Amino acid sequence: MKKNKILAIAIAAAVTLSSIVPAFAVETKAQNSTKIEAKQANQAENLAKLTERAAKLGVDITGLSNKDARAKIQVAEAAKLGIDITGLSKEEAKVKIKSAFEAKNLTKLTERATKLGVDITGLSNEDARTKIQAAEATKLGVDITGLSKEEAKAKIKTAKEAKDLAKLTERATKLGVDITGLSNEDARTKIQAAEASKLGIDITGLSNKDAKEKIKEARQAKKATKTTSITQ
Repeated sequence: MKKNKILAIAIAAAVTLSSIVPAFAVETKAQNSTKIEAKQANQAENLAKLTERAAKLGVDITGLSNKDARAKIQVAEAAKLGIDITGLSKEEAKVKIKSAFEAKNLTKLTERATKLGVDITGLSNEDARTKIQAAEATKLGVDITGLSKEEAKAKIKTAKEAKDLAKLTERATKLGVDITGLSNEDARTKIQAAEASKLGIDITGLSNKDAKEKIKEARQAKKATKTTSITQ
């Protein structure tokens, strides 16, 4: 009887264990599957960010692993910034590129601050940007109180575009050019073409910046010619 009882207990334990093991295996498999999916999602997100960076730099990372894509992008960023990262580790290159980016951004911020008459001496890039945003908002007559940096940026951008459109419309009216329904960029291009035509110069293939400079030079030359004619 005692032996039979022990045997029954052993069989019951074995049955219980056999039901626990498969359940544990299923749970472990599910956890592993979740981890794999999370890893794949993370890799996909990183690839999307890398692709965006590559597109801005005009770099092709098709078929590359995230690691190789990152390395290729670093080289392109360094070249664009005019710095040498030869022989540096990935982290060292990252730090050097970041420093160069911050220096470049500071130069741009200083230029914006100077135009606005804002002093950003000793401020971090982030604090300088915040101070400049506040000054830009005041100049444009918009309120950015309580807005996040991105919200403030969007509101200021909209106000700037509205102000630019008003100026473009004024220029277009003087030239007899219709810019109805055009984006500011397309309107500017159309106006520049009309201005160039009026001045008798060719701006074909030039960027907006280069075209603007050429038109400015032509205007100055025309003005100088008129002045000379009057004095004579």
